[in-house]
Amino acid sequence: MRKLLYILITILTLSFVMSCSRSVDKRLVLADTLMWTRPDSSLAILNAINRDSLQGEENQAYYALLLTQAQFRCNIPLTSDTLISKAVDYYSDNHNQEHYTRALLYKGGAYEDMGNQVEAIKWYKQAENNADSTDYRNLAQINFRMGLLYYNNYASNNLDLNKFQMAAHYYEILKDKRMLMQSLYYCGNLLRITDINAARKCYDKALSTAIELKDTINLYRLDSSYALMYIEDSLYSQAKKYILDAFRLNNRFEENYNYYLLGLIYANQKDLDSAKYFISLPDKSQNSAYDSLMMYKALREISLCDNDISQYRKFNTQYNRISDSLEHNETKYILHDSEQEFDADRIAAKGKKVSLLNKSIFILVALFLIFALVTAALFIVSRRKNRKDKQQMIDELKEENFGNYEELRSNLADFDNHFSKTMNEKLKSLEEIMTGAYNPNQDSKSKEVEHKISPIADDDTKFWEGLYSYINIKHNGAMDRIANDYPQLSANDLNFIKLMCCGFSDAAIAVCRNYRNVASVRSSRRRIRDKMGIEGNLTDYIRNITVR
Repeated sequence: MRKLLYILITILTLSFVMSCSRSVDKRLVLADTLMWTRPDSSLAILNAINRDSLQGEENQAYYALLLTQAQFRCNIPLTSDTLISKAVDYYSDNHNQEHYTRALLYKGGAYEDMGNQVEAIKWYKQAENNADSTDYRNLAQINFRMGLLYYNNYASNNLDLNKFQMAAHYYEILKDKRMLMQSLYYCGNLLRITDINAARKCYDKALSTAIELKDTINLYRLDSSYALMYIEDSLYSQAKKYILDAFRLNNRFEENYNYYLLGLIYANQKDLDSAKYFISLPDKSQNSAYDSLMMYKALREISLCDNDISQYRKFNTQYNRISDSLEHNETKYILHDSEQEFDADRIAAKGKKVSLLNKSIFILVALFLIFALVTAALFIVSRRKNRKDKQQMIDELKEENFGNYEELRSNLADFDNHFSKTMNEKLKSLEEIMTGAYNPNQDSKSKEVEHKISPIADDDTKFWEGLYSYINIKHNGAMDRIANDYPQLSANDLNFIKLMCCGFSDAAIAVCRNYRNVASVRSSRRRIRDKMGIEGNLTDYIRNITVR
């Protein structure tokens, strides 16, 4: 009996010692609670801790996680992943899901600081995959960091916008005004090209938060963004007001870019001396790629204002070179491929796990049904969107007066038979769409519209060659002048301009070029205008060429 009592006492003693060794150091807990509100204080607490005084693997791993996070939050560049790897290794076999997600996230942050963006996106994706659906803080940070990676590599196809929108969603749930403001700022920058109203809403909401928080850095950035909005609408006085407001904040955190922006504004206002003055101020050796793009855009406008065509051509070449390099930045494609590859591997791993756990045919059938339902749902959503876009184009066509095209039709008899016949067919189809009571929401009518639009959008080389000749004869060699003066224009760009020369409306061009919606026409027009390096409205510019 006494022996049994000794055994019980020994077991209780060992349990007590083990439980003490597993207790979390209170200094670490305190540092964690201050991490988001006062990261500098959190870092000070962690730096004051002697690592040798931390008992147990859990405290060592927790310290490694918190110190890495605090350095990252205080903008201290991480030069190695050695420290955070200890936390990743420990929590991978631990049941603390939130700490493991955080460790994966900041291992991605370490690689991002070290310039290895592909490895960073892989660790961010692992963190996203591991995160609990209610772990809003980590999910917000993961999406924000991935958004920045894409944003800084000038990604397209909304890769960065989707991430920032998800981050904003989570920060709104968390009521984290500062990070919500930053997410909205980036959303506004990305929406500014495609949806100016949505961009303005993002900026306005971010601005009210910046004023509330008295955040001069973000007030400065938002002033620049508002200025860009007004520049794109050629409202230079309003744009200048916002840039000058930014400088009054005395926060030079994007100094070069804003000096070039101000130079561009003064050049468009024909104030050549002021434009040259502000362009000369920045240290050009500190230019980022986007700074240089804005610099050459401003220098291009200054050359036009100064009537120096040779300088204009030189700066325009530099502008196009940088613009093309940003547009075709290989890193953004590598990042996207890495993310897609991770998603594909994750899906494959889950499928394998399901197969190993249960090979029942019923699960396979269930997965197939889910896939079919999702596919059907996506098809329905896509179809509704396409119908809405088609209805908008048709409504705009119905509002037009077809008399605008009668002169074009009357001149066709003198030209090549193939061109005349094809153009007559296109005009006839457009007229039938204009005058018909088509409604894409009615299946029978929708098929009729598809039947009319399909031949209009055919890519007929002989037709486009005929149209080129027609415009040259009708408008005294207008197409030759455009093609010779702007060799950077592609064949598709020139085809777009040909339709403009013939007086086709946005809706008619959208149908003839098989665009999804009218907004795509306006985006193409802006892109061609920038490619040509002209100021003002492209439609007016083409009209001036055709009346020479």
